[in-house]
Amino acid sequence: MDRWNVRCAGVFILSAATLMLQVAFTRVFSIALWRNFVWMIISIALLGYAASGTFQSVLGDRLRKDFDKALTVSSALFSASTLLSYLASNQLQLDPFTFAWDSSQLLNIGGYYALLLIPFFFSGLTLGLMIEGSKSQINRVYFSSFLGSSLGTLLILPLFAPLGGPGVIVVISIVGGVSAMVFASPSKRLLRAVTVYTLALSVILLWAGALIPVEISPYKSLNVALRYPGSSLIETRWNAFSRIDVVESGYVRYAPGLSLRYGSYLPEQIGVFVDGDEVNAITRYDGRRSSLDFTGFLPTALPYALLEEPRVLIVDAGGGLGILTALYHGSSRIMAVEDNPIIVDLVRDKYASFSGSIYQDEKVEVQVSDGRSFIQGRQDSYDLIELSMTGGASASSTGIYALSEDYLYTVESFSGFIGHLSENGFFSVSRWLLPPPREDVRVVSLAIAALESMGVSEPWRHLAVIRSWGTINLVVGRSPLSQEEISAVRLFCRERGFDIVYVPGVDPSEVNVYNRFPEPIYYNIVSQLVDSADREEFYSNYLYDISPTTDDKPFFFNFFKWDRLVETYDTLEKRWQALIEGGFLVPIVLLQALALSILIVILPLYRLGGSVEKSGLLYFFLIGLGYMFIEITTIQRFILILGNSVYSISMVLFSLLLSSGLGSYYSGRIEPRSRNHMLIIQGLGGLSILYGLIFRLEWALLGLDFGARLLLSFIFIFPLGFLMGMPFPIGIRMHEASGGSFVGWAWAVNGCASVLGSIIPVTMALYLGFPNIYVAAGVLYLLNVLLIR
Repeated sequence: MDRWNVRCAGVFILSAATLMLQVAFTRVFSIALWRNFVWMIISIALLGYAASGTFQSVLGDRLRKDFDKALTVSSALFSASTLLSYLASNQLQLDPFTFAWDSSQLLNIGGYYALLLIPFFFSGLTLGLMIEGSKSQINRVYFSSFLGSSLGTLLILPLFAPLGGPGVIVVISIVGGVSAMVFASPSKRLLRAVTVYTLALSVILLWAGALIPVEISPYKSLNVALRYPGSSLIETRWNAFSRIDVVESGYVRYAPGLSLRYGSYLPEQIGVFVDGDEVNAITRYDGRRSSLDFTGFLPTALPYALLEEPRVLIVDAGGGLGILTALYHGSSRIMAVEDNPIIVDLVRDKYASFSGSIYQDEKVEVQVSDGRSFIQGRQDSYDLIELSMTGGASASSTGIYALSEDYLYTVESFSGFIGHLSENGFFSVSRWLLPPPREDVRVVSLAIAALESMGVSEPWRHLAVIRSWGTINLVVGRSPLSQEEISAVRLFCRERGFDIVYVPGVDPSEVNVYNRFPEPIYYNIVSQLVDSADREEFYSNYLYDISPTTDDKPFFFNFFKWDRLVETYDTLEKRWQALIEGGFLVPIVLLQALALSILIVILPLYRLGGSVEKSGLLYFFLIGLGYMFIEITTIQRFILILGNSVYSISMVLFSLLLSSGLGSYYSGRIEPRSRNHMLIIQGLGGLSILYGLIFRLEWALLGLDFGARLLLSFIFIFPLGFLMGMPFPIGIRMHEASGGSFVGWAWAVNGCASVLGSIIPVTMALYLGFPNIYVAAGVLYLLNVLLIR
């Protein structure tokens, strides 16, 4: 086999391992820390690539003396550092939960960057050396890298279930060792050494779970429960997008907002924790209706006081509390939708006898799906649609989810659910009560906006809002509430000691009666929200942003207003929580990444003086920035289409990288600075802007089955990705006469721009929405037209 074909095979394998590592780190650290740090892992990977370009530029002459040895050593070091950097970072006490009171934690982010970028540094060095040495064959090398990367994003998904996160990281290390074996093949001595090392890693895999466990934040609900006396971890299961822990603990008392007037015991419950935090429970049910009496004292029982034998849809059914409530109140038909198949298997199979086999009940039908996709593809209607409460009050209260998308809590989502109600049906939503009021009242603003988007002129007539000691519960009627229904709400609250926040015609004397605040803050807020004349002014003047979120800006947990920084900081007793809720982590990480970029790129470039064509580097900076603007935004927007972030990351990266690889291969036919080169850049910029303008076109995919969504998502992404793969290899050939040092700098600057491009869109999306990021990416690409000329 031609030596360059062997090297390209090594690039293919190493690139697959690198993208597998990126996805694995994303999954593992969403468990160890919190799920909204996806963008941070991506920026770490890209910073490692940028650092390798600088290293290559400074020491490239030494590395080129024995080309195959340099490739072997750098890929072997990728393999070794994959394990070592993970182990070291596991010992670093970074805990975003404590940011609210311990600002020194922000410094540990730099430690994470320094440790986790190491394997990406060695992977980037290997690829950079290949690009520099390939000259006219750069399109082949780039194609091999893109193809390996795209397949790596898919190959990793089935590994999580049998191996768990730590085991997957060991497998990635082994794959890196295999790439080193390919590069080492001309040298028997090198090949023997790398082979022995890779075989040793394979043995380690047998004990990977015990040797390198995931160190979960002590503030996550799982560890809190396990610290409770007599608690025990029964089992842990993994799939591609979650880790499920089953716990026996007295800590588990899952009955959100249970009335203080309930005078008996709760049935035994087994805790179910998703990614170490989101807590749910499987409740013991012996088949006797009396064992479910407690469900009649839950705030979520309110709709059943307004309905008889309803047809019910429960979204995010989890361990089945909503199903038990529906069975207790005589529902005629119950559709339970749960997006995690592990939880469904636990309730339906292993804990069937404990749970009373509720998933096998003749009235119950279970579907594994996310709520938006399920409802979009249905033609039937329901008397009650319940959006179950997920997540813990503690995490919400710190604003740790401020950067997380939640497509269930948008105007479009609420209007979709309301639109599937029967004429006299109700939509029910519950949230934790978290003064000062934020997410708990934002659901009301969402309901009002959803009703208005459906043409309802008096949305206030459709709403009932009550609160317990710990939850707020919203009921939205498809039709205006009748006087009989309003009276039923009043009776329900009076018998259970719940407080009315709002019903049509509510009198101020009816509110803040049982679970009292110094003043009726929730009544005051909701009363202004239902008043259309003053609503916009209230949104503007209120301390937090509680305006309705949309699919363009689906950040339900982001309430922060920068112009109210000082006031918010004082209100929260001078804690950093205010800044965390505003996405303050993003500018902190951006500044740290920028500082590291200056250290590893700008300063060495300055010291080299005029030996590098600096004006040409701007070309690579702009295409790196534009590429990441599109990649990050596409990942975020396709979470809705594909149901969760891991599927979105894998599918978007697969589609972009494969199409970019094909575009890179085709770019060998394009002459630099030719008319076709100009047309590619112009077409890329124009297509990016067009994608921003037709932003919601792909929402039509929601009602299709999952396989069709995957296929059509690929088709949607492919044209843009194909064009995005061309500018870099054409640019390298455009500056080929500048020599090896320029290639290293182009690689470094492109990586540096990609680091910034993976962070900046997160903040932009919070305030400008996803469509405008596509437009910004198009403008960045179009600026290169001037540079080419």
